[in-house]
Amino acid sequence: MKSLHTLPLILKYTSEQPRFSLLDSVKNRITLIAFCSAFSFLFMYIFLPFNINMWYEGQQIALAQLFGIFTLCGVVAMCISQFLLVRIKWREKLTNATYLFWFLGEIVLITTIVTIVDVMVTDTLFLSWAEFVSTLRYTALIIPLPYFIALLWFYTREKCALLKTLEEVQQSADKTGTGKDTCLLIRDEHDKPVLTLHPARLLLIKAEDNYVHIFYMSGSTVSKELVRTSLKKLEAQLAASGFTRAHRSYLVNISKVVLFKKNAKGHYLHIEGLDDVVVPVSNTCLPVFQEHFR
Repeated sequence: MKSLHTLPLILKYTSEQPRFSLLDSVKNRITLIAFCSAFSFLFMYIFLPFNINMWYEGQQIALAQLFGIFTLCGVVAMCISQFLLVRIKWREKLTNATYLFWFLGEIVLITTIVTIVDVMVTDTLFLSWAEFVSTLRYTALIIPLPYFIALLWFYTREKCALLKTLEEVQQSADKTGTGKDTCLLIRDEHDKPVLTLHPARLLLIKAEDNYVHIFYMSGSTVSKELVRTSLKKLEAQLAASGFTRAHRSYLVNISKVVLFKKNAKGHYLHIEGLDDVVVPVSNTCLPVFQEHFR
């Protein structure tokens, strides 16, 4: 198992739309194409959807050969999409939601190639808009199922790998205790892992209704994560790592406090990297900071 020092400091699980990355791996792209082609061929050959066997009666080419040709057309189209067009710069900016438009483009590309080849190998068909639309309809009914089964498999495998990494971090943490060299695993109210990071990178936690805002260093920049949990729960977890309550709504990393001062309204703190955030210090929590900064 990897040591904590070789693990990434931060592993995030958010509800935001991330960049679509399931097909970044060449292996995943090859698997996608192979699965879609095998599924489509077997589906057409076994179930003969749309009475497809009656379309080509009287043709010299065997039905199995015809299905193989159609499958090869799909393979060619998806190879163009996944290995040539994928190099387009804006392709890298697609999110999980906007990738749907790329997929629709793949269906159109597959339909175009299948229509052209179909007209070439049969005597009764002619290249026309009606023929293209008809082929598009049937392609759109066959391709999505294997395509999204493959994507679901990639997604599940990716999340299982991340969860396994988090479990390894937690197991290491349980063995070494909750000292400053141990990564923290923050969970939401349903005990689902949300964020893993080193205590030294955690700056401030602010409560807001049933959520907390977690401010932490991600590289050289400050990031913020919204988690549905309670400040009280995190306070118990972080107490041994140098975190203390400054106010009923604030939990701070006391080692990151760069200014402790009093003004007309009372005492307040400034946290490293959070120049625009003023943390009030309540009278109840004041003795801890007076003792620390005297």
